[in-house]
Amino acid sequence: MTAGPVDAVVLGAGGATRMGGEDKLLATLGDAPLIVWSLRAFEEAPEIRDVVVTASPANRNQLADAIRAHRLTKVTRVVLGGASRAGSVLRGLEALADGGAAFVVIHDGARPFVTPDIIARGVQAARTHGAAVAAAPSVDTVKLVTPEGRVSRTLPRDQVWLAQTPQIGRLDDLLQAHRRNRDSLAAFTDDVALLEHEGVPVHVFESDAGNIKITRPADLRAARSRVAAMPADADTLTQLGEQQ
Repeated sequence: MTAGPVDAVVLGAGGATRMGGEDKLLATLGDAPLIVWSLRAFEEAPEIRDVVVTASPANRNQLADAIRAHRLTKVTRVVLGGASRAGSVLRGLEALADGGAAFVVIHDGARPFVTPDIIARGVQAARTHGAAVAAAPSVDTVKLVTPEGRVSRTLPRDQVWLAQTPQIGRLDDLLQAHRRNRDSLAAFTDDVALLEHEGVPVHVFESDAGNIKITRPADLRAARSRVAAMPADADTLTQLGEQQ
């Protein structure tokens, strides 16, 4: 098992194209902006040393204000993201490049229900195997479909896992993969897909179906209903772990 410090990149530079123009990362969820929920989990995860948050020019100042207001001391930098998801990851990785981290955990800030336990399981899996991705076994049968709509293949369901974040790899592997594919980063919508492309083995670790990504207004409404159902006097992250 590989030792060494573990840092994190939390992505907050995405657009709001499927949210009707609302920046989902700054949308109110319970007592805080949505991205703060993810950052709290990293704040409480003992495995994590430092966190870099990527931002857009439009939300950088507001994200920085929220981080200060909620006393998220592990966040050391807020950096501008890139033109694509993988481009933003590269900028986050470069901000960590000289810090001596052995591994980096990459997480979508739009997945507010990640927990310290999920992060811990991911770090352990990455230390054991070199790279790991949170995933949930598919409960549906998955069809490969041609552009014309014809089913070309049915995949064995017991081999299908639905990828989430966090995704974890060695800092050197992630940096080299992103830099070598700098001109085609927009084609990669998944962090460990770059490692797979470079021939680095990636293992899944089982996450939770509740670790959802907020993509559309209906997702945000569901997240708010979930938070509203939590007991007011309960520890939020403990409640999330019990629900998942």
